[in-house]
Amino acid sequence: MRSSRVDALADAREIEQAQSAPALIGLIRKQLVRGFAWLRFASELEQAFRADNDRAARINRIALLVIATLVLLLSPLFDMAYFGVPASAAFWSRLLLVGVLVPVTLAALVWCLRRGESRATEFVITGQFAIVTVGLLANHVILNRYSADFPIEFVGVGYVAVVALGRVRSWVILPVGTALSVLTCVTVAGIVNASPAEYYHLAAAGVLALFATYLQYASEYVLRRSWLDRQLLQLVARHDGLTGLLNRHALESALATAHAHAVRERNDYSLAMIDIDKFGSYNNRYGHPAGDEALRRVAEVIETHARRPLDVCGRYGGEEFVTFWIEGRPNEAEEHAEALRAAVEVAAITHETSDVAPVVTISIGLCHVEQPQERDSLSAVFASADALLYDAKAAGRNCVKVGLFDRSETRDEENPEAAG
Repeated sequence: MRSSRVDALADAREIEQAQSAPALIGLIRKQLVRGFAWLRFASELEQAFRADNDRAARINRIALLVIATLVLLLSPLFDMAYFGVPASAAFWSRLLLVGVLVPVTLAALVWCLRRGESRATEFVITGQFAIVTVGLLANHVILNRYSADFPIEFVGVGYVAVVALGRVRSWVILPVGTALSVLTCVTVAGIVNASPAEYYHLAAAGVLALFATYLQYASEYVLRRSWLDRQLLQLVARHDGLTGLLNRHALESALATAHAHAVRERNDYSLAMIDIDKFGSYNNRYGHPAGDEALRRVAEVIETHARRPLDVCGRYGGEEFVTFWIEGRPNEAEEHAEALRAAVEVAAITHETSDVAPVVTISIGLCHVEQPQERDSLSAVFASADALLYDAKAAGRNCVKVGLFDRSETRDEENPEAAG
């Protein structure tokens, strides 16, 4: 049961994303024109960017924390032999590194392994960076009490590492990095007994911090720009450039998803084939630019009648469109189709050469499928809707013809010998 609900939600989300894409395309284009020098998008885009960024950054963040853990674990093995740490200070230094900083880093690693795509992960990474940096400064104070040196550049290296691999937004990491840089300066200048060489190392750490700050801004800017370009390219590839509805390829994919959902959930549905009446004569009378505008206006009306989560609509080709509605009963689907037909007529797009009406009208063939089954092919439903569309044209156009999907005809086509 739970798996069925998850599948249903996934289907609804996929279809809804496909249908809402025209508005998203416009939003992305506006964002590109407006720019994002402050590294912020419009709220809807910002949420989508954060979600994609958290998914893409998971491996890098895990790598960052694994490397940090290894460095913290290995440094006590060499502190006395190579770093000049006296035995009297080694115990407290190792206790801080292994007893505090390693558990904090491991906790962050476990979080990333289990909940790496959570929106809180960038705050976990930033918190781990802050705690480790404060711990390193505390270690510097401890070692200084025993007249031992501490390479303060490690603080700058940590900043560069979290910027390079953490994929944390600038508005999160830069304030923390700035505060820690100030804390490092205060520690060296006011707490420890700093030698002239110590200030040289502090300057080196400061240069690393400056590089990290610029790297953070530049990399996030490029990341955001590439994300916008990639999203726009993917969306444009799926949508008809004239009407903004799903193009033929994307429409067939969305219909297959919707049909599979209806079969799985045993939900009745209706598929409508829609054709603009006498559109050839419209183009001959008003010209193709006016014809394109008429197509856009009709598409806008169709889109307003297919906005529920599982509705699908798209341009099938030329002046033909397709809609898919989950409906409980045939009369409900007919009412929906009739409302769509009337809405196009009310749009009052002048069509003087039509012998149907003085305005642009549409004909609709509506095939209603009751209790869809695995053996019901979408192509057969299409064929039924197309036949009903021809019936609507034969009946004088500007009307809706409704029919139930006949499985016996499908079985006869599949088994001609049995039909004979």
